[in-house]
Amino acid sequence: MAKSSDPDQPGLALKIGIAGMIGLGAVVSGLLISRGGRRLVKEAWQGRRRTRIEDRILDVLWADPVVGRRDFEVEEIEPGLVRLSGVVRGRREHGRALRLARAVKDVQAVRDDLIVERRGRPPVSERARRLVTARRRRPRDE
Repeated sequence: MAKSSDPDQPGLALKIGIAGMIGLGAVVSGLLISRGGRRLVKEAWQGRRRTRIEDRILDVLWADPVVGRRDFEVEEIEPGLVRLSGVVRGRREHGRALRLARAVKDVQAVRDDLIVERRGRPPVSERARRLVTARRRRPRDE
């Protein structure tokens, strides 16, 4: 005698589907919760593809407890030569970011395009722009 299927019990396919969705949700939420995961998703959304050296440098910078929260851009200009840009807070972070990038395997030189921000003051380039604008607005003595 053949068994009839009970409509009250979910089938194997439904169980597999639910387990798959739970697994996918865990992967996606874990990816989006971490800073590195959010940056990876952002770059993928923009269609940016990083080279192996760019990947290594960003992994090292993001894992660092001092400079890991900064938003860096890394561009491999030519093999072994990278450009590091972004805003750091102070000379200590500036030096640390450059040292970490230079220590990565296959990096021969790092072009420093980092902007050093002072506490409570805008970055150097922003202060310079404001200074030039203020000088232009100042009335001349007649």
